[in-house]
Amino acid sequence: MAVKPVFEAENLALALSAAGQALFEFDPQTNRLVWAEPNAASGLFGLESQKQLEDANALPDFLDNSFVIERQSAVEEAQTGSGSYCLEYRLNERAGAKWVEERGTWMEFDGRPKLIGVIRRIDDQKKREQRLSYLASYDELTGQLNRSSCKETLTCALDGVKAGTRSGALLLVGIDSVGEINNDFGFDIADQVIVEVASRIEAAILNQVILGRVAGTKFNVILNDGSTDSLLSIARQIMNTMRESLVHTRAGGIGVSVCIGATKLTAQTLSAAAAMAETEAAFDTARRKGPSSFELFSEETETVSRRRKNTELSDVILTALNDRRLFLAYQPIVADVGVPCTKYECLVRMRSPDGQEIPAPAFVPAAERLGLVHLLDRRVLELATQVLARIPDIELNVNLSWETVKDPVWAEGYLSHLRANRHVTPRLTIELTETQVVDAIEASIEFVSAIKEIGCSFAIDDFGAGYTSFRNLKALDIDVLKIDGSFVSGVAESRENQLFVRTLLDLARNFGMKTVAEWVDNESDAALLKAFGVDYLQGFYLGKPEEKPEWSETGPSAMTA
Repeated sequence: MAVKPVFEAENLALALSAAGQALFEFDPQTNRLVWAEPNAASGLFGLESQKQLEDANALPDFLDNSFVIERQSAVEEAQTGSGSYCLEYRLNERAGAKWVEERGTWMEFDGRPKLIGVIRRIDDQKKREQRLSYLASYDELTGQLNRSSCKETLTCALDGVKAGTRSGALLLVGIDSVGEINNDFGFDIADQVIVEVASRIEAAILNQVILGRVAGTKFNVILNDGSTDSLLSIARQIMNTMRESLVHTRAGGIGVSVCIGATKLTAQTLSAAAAMAETEAAFDTARRKGPSSFELFSEETETVSRRRKNTELSDVILTALNDRRLFLAYQPIVADVGVPCTKYECLVRMRSPDGQEIPAPAFVPAAERLGLVHLLDRRVLELATQVLARIPDIELNVNLSWETVKDPVWAEGYLSHLRANRHVTPRLTIELTETQVVDAIEASIEFVSAIKEIGCSFAIDDFGAGYTSFRNLKALDIDVLKIDGSFVSGVAESRENQLFVRTLLDLARNFGMKTVAEWVDNESDAALLKAFGVDYLQGFYLGKPEEKPEWSETGPSAMTA
């Protein structure tokens, strides 16, 4: 068979060559390889001539030995089974030690089987994969284990403790006054300090234990000996090595000290997370004593620390409310890419006394735990209705916590504010998460009925994360179904997520609901979702939350109530 009809055009071969790919045809009867673009083949394998690759038996000579059998098996299995194969392998030093991907398909030509395949370089892809693999386990700045790896290692250590085969302890080492170093010298110098502290800790423990960076300025040290004497000895060594000499940076010498919290690992330690929480509590106590302080965890330590943290967080939230330092950021909800936006979700933010923006995850969970979230809900509603009254051409979505819905007093206060602002409620959508709704469906139905009577629309947020039944969907009279972002992000690459999203869309259509896909972060996902029939898109690809979007003359944070 002539090569030309199989490859159709020289343009294809030239394009593959430019892309670092080589297209081939293999005839098992003659055991010959025919390359569509000889220069591409010789360049890929580092040869002066492609003639060295015309004999199929020569190809394995250019593979790393560990991949020869794997490739042969893939080709043979494809011929007798699926018809196609795809595998990655490394070429040997003779061929430049490149990583390549080979894809092949067996086809019939004039009644004879032939293999049509393409080999392409994937060195850059492999480097990215190796980098991601490294970052999955190690801290990029210090090279030590990261928090998740520390937690896994600690879990293994705890298994040994509980089995009685070892003892152990956990230290949390935190650098004192890094904030001052940031302010005085900048973040680059602070990073130098963090790297040097990690190096000194590693030297102090003499590689007898495991070290990892678990936060910006904090390190975990997992000890193999849980005795008090050993624990105290290691802690003293770490603190002394910090005091012995200045840390030399580009800005000059900087004095560094650390505080240390510690806990013993015992059969009663519930989990790695519990052990880490105990060291945090001990560390907080040590830090209150002043620089270069140490504290060993006890039950009293935990109680005092928890009460102190709750008191501090409560004061922070209440003060921010009283000082009008809560504000809204607005994220677009668009009908399609490039279409003008008039619909936004209101996302609560807090401004610290020094003007820094604090995102919701840093304070909303604490507000829920401390019974203050209904105050946040009410303030968000007040700000949203003010904006709707001032800007007549927009629609807003606001999130509501279940804590407000289930409390009769706060629920009525929320509804009263809506009744007082009926002139804007047709442009307001109230969002509750699916898991909240499912937990108390009867109360949810009653509340949803009340807000819809006032004129608001109702949306279920994060749909797909819970287990709402068809009966409940119908009873709730939902206007908008927001598909949980975990099923949206990367949907163009996931058949499972595509199936799930299409199922939810069919469900929404049957119930007459509009749909919003959250976490849309790239063009391909957006295009596919619109092709599926999603009504609205929301995510960083369409727009990040902004405190002062163009339609706001002065910004909602400038308003007071």
